[in-house]
Amino acid sequence: MAPEVQANGQANILSDMFSLGLVICAIFNNGRSIIQANNNPLLYMKQTEHLELIVNAVLPRVPAGLQEAVGRLLTRDPHPRPTCQLLPLIKYFNEPAIQAMQFLDVITMKDPNQKSNFYRTTLIDALPYIPKKLRWQHVWPALQLEVRTAEVLAAVLMPIIWLTNEASPDEFSTYVLPTLKSLMNSPKSVQATVTMLENLHVVTKKCQPDEVTYDVMPLLFTALDNNTNQIQTASLIAMQNISDYIDDKSLHGIVLAKVKILLEKNQSDVKIISLILGFYEKILCRLERNHILEQVIPTLLSMRLSDPDIITRVVKLYKSMLMERKFGLTTNVMATKMIPALAPQTINPALSIDQFTNLMEILYDMLDNIDHNQRYKLKLDSLTLPSPERHRPLRHQMSTDNMTVPPFNIPNLRVEQRKTSSAEDMARKNSVTATTAPSTSVGGGFKSTGIGQWFFGSSNSNSNDNNFLRVASAFPNRRLSDNTLMTPKIRIAPSCASSPGGTPGGNSGLPTRRHSSIGPQERRGSAVNLSPPTGGSMPNTSSSVPFLLTSSMQSIRSRRPSAMSNSQGSGLLQQLSSGMYQLFSGRT
Repeated sequence: MAPEVQANGQANILSDMFSLGLVICAIFNNGRSIIQANNNPLLYMKQTEHLELIVNAVLPRVPAGLQEAVGRLLTRDPHPRPTCQLLPLIKYFNEPAIQAMQFLDVITMKDPNQKSNFYRTTLIDALPYIPKKLRWQHVWPALQLEVRTAEVLAAVLMPIIWLTNEASPDEFSTYVLPTLKSLMNSPKSVQATVTMLENLHVVTKKCQPDEVTYDVMPLLFTALDNNTNQIQTASLIAMQNISDYIDDKSLHGIVLAKVKILLEKNQSDVKIISLILGFYEKILCRLERNHILEQVIPTLLSMRLSDPDIITRVVKLYKSMLMERKFGLTTNVMATKMIPALAPQTINPALSIDQFTNLMEILYDMLDNIDHNQRYKLKLDSLTLPSPERHRPLRHQMSTDNMTVPPFNIPNLRVEQRKTSSAEDMARKNSVTATTAPSTSVGGGFKSTGIGQWFFGSSNSNSNDNNFLRVASAFPNRRLSDNTLMTPKIRIAPSCASSPGGTPGGNSGLPTRRHSSIGPQERRGSAVNLSPPTGGSMPNTSSSVPFLLTSSMQSIRSRRPSAMSNSQGSGLLQQLSSGMYQLFSGRT
């Protein structure tokens, strides 16, 4: 009792507050009171004289928020003591748990809005601070009464889900499960259904396998068929959360078909599309090839790929499908369905550089897969034609543009200041046919105007020396008379004598070489027939040039010295020797 009661016999409400202070100190002093007089008034009075020192020794054990109030309660003077109305207003007693317990005492007198607000916020914040014994003895009975009211059912489910998550298996089966079963099988408001579906994974973890199959799954399958957008969204969230609890038979036979139908109803809803993609990401490893081809890919193809996040997630799914061999995606599916669906998004301006890179990589992977399989199918792997490189146009590897031809050189022959005519004129001159005819010589010599025209295709109109074959003096000791050419015997066709360019009045019939400066109207091809002696053959192509020169040189070596028959023959032979010397020595 208070000191004034013991000393003066005067008691009032402040005396009771002194007694409350002693109780508080005993609580934090291991249950021992700070005044122990053993019903001895003298001992009591002696201890109260030192009351302030005793209280100060115990206060460090009292919570900091309560120390000031306890110090004022245990004063010998009654006036500083707080009243019972003021004491609950201190900060220490302003705790969510105490406020929640006080509100539950008068919950029946509150309106539905106040109740909903209390269950959603105040009680949820207070439950962690309420001892477990009080939760099931004081809070749970109030919640069981409120689930019968449809207006506050969605709000009451929030603390019920919290208690379910914190409950032990015995507490769940004893208190929570009977109430939840009745809720699952009874009609509920849209908001209550959404709340239960979004938190269905919390209930599923506490249930036994049979309870999941017969109580939880029917609620989920029914929600998938609902036409309300909020319930559809909540059902997709629930499927992602409890996908591990769905057995394969239900997953393959029921869930995939319902998800496909659900997407057909909401093709433009980005949130539902995103939730379906998240569901596929979690169950992809549990699917087989027929499920991918018949359910997943058709569902992905029906999505409107406009949002960058959706495109990225679809690309991620396609990449996972390509990496799994058990799915066995065919080139027909990739070429006719997957690539045409992704290709238009390559020009989507909303894509970031990383998203665009991922999109291009999956397209390249599909094209490489098609290239490899199609080439193998067409048996092209054994050919030398390599696979086309990325970003490089196909090029014919056997094109004549890639072939090199060695240059054509005549041995020991040098052509100086050669003046060629047109390509057509050269083609006509190279196509001259060879004929067999006896040789023609003038005075033991040989005039080479026709040969020079046929081999070199150029002449000098200012000098007659340029109309003869130039041969280098390979044999300095030889006389000019030894240079008579005998083999091969060359005969100029009779047609050349009468053709334009022939020597006027000449009997030899050798045509005169036209100059390259002659106008186009005077250019005519002369038919020169060259042939070896009877019984031999000579090619009529450019390879005949070395043959003629070799034959001529052999003839020169085999000739014996002879005298010139007349001055005309000697002049011709001298001109021939001079031309051959200049030709082989490289002089101009």
